[in-house]
Amino acid sequence: MHINQEFSTIHSRITSSFKHDVFARPLFYTYPAGLRFELSESGSSLDQFMTAMRKATSICKDIFAREAMITVCLQKIVGANRFSMKSVLRELHTAGISIPRQRCIWTAQDEDDQVYWVNLAFEISSTTLQSLLWCAFAFDFSIRPNPHCKVYLFNLQKGIAIFPYDDRGMDVVGENHELLLHLYNKYNRQLLDYDRLAMDATFTA
Repeated sequence: MHINQEFSTIHSRITSSFKHDVFARPLFYTYPAGLRFELSESGSSLDQFMTAMRKATSICKDIFAREAMITVCLQKIVGANRFSMKSVLRELHTAGISIPRQRCIWTAQDEDDQVYWVNLAFEISSTTLQSLLWCAFAFDFSIRPNPHCKVYLFNLQKGIAIFPYDDRGMDVVGENHELLLHLYNKYNRQLLDYDRLAMDATFTA
């Protein structure tokens, strides 16, 4: 792993805030005692996209309530000799997301697939929440703006990580059991039924 040392504190804050690897996938199964939400419903692709946006925005606004900043990590698969993030930055700019100078870049190799993940982490105003979710859900759609990267959102003050993995669902994990319990109760009808027994065992014990 190679890290831009100048601003490596963002990377350090992310890794030190969680007991388990928040970049492992599928996140819900590798990070115990979390939540998995079902987002999209029946209808056209546009209907599914907009429903996912609406549900995820509501949940995330609860997580980032009264927070001025969001910590973000973007992940992009590149070839072994392709370190460029220009297309990502261009699409983010179109979405109204400007990457601040204080940021952290590191690469990690997926040895099984022989590819590299480029990770770009930074802090940005919480007013960009919907734009960030748009970029996350656009990944599998022919829709723009679309940076074609994975999007992780962190509330480091509250110890919560959010991974909207596509328009179908979103994982929310962390060490803040009280906040996770609040989300479990408030958004219980939106929990993914397939994993409901595991979540019930954690939050109704």
